[in-house]
Amino acid sequence: MNRQPVGWLDITVYWDFYDFPRYILARDGLGLYWIFEGSFDDEANEYRDHFIMKCVGLHRDEALRQFEGRVAIPLGVDRSGYERVALTEVAFDESRRKRIRIGTA
Repeated sequence: MNRQPVGWLDITVYWDFYDFPRYILARDGLGLYWIFEGSFDDEANEYRDHFIMKCVGLHRDEALRQFEGRVAIPLGVDRSGYERVALTEVAFDESRRKRIRIGTA
């Protein structure tokens, strides 16, 4: 699909905080909800150097369902089928809890 959100997104909810949120539901400027997942890699014994991400639509309730149930990005899933962004291309607001930015826009 090669689709990524651009600019700042408002974080709706997050789980798994270590330095910054590692599992995030955020809404972009167009109203689309995105899930970002950058969990701990047990095999490498460290946190991943990227997020995988998936757009889960315009409807908050459905986006929350997919986030909370880990429907869009299940635990232990083969990560190769998802869009990804390097953490070097990700920024957070000062609190690291309210907004996330993808890319340099």
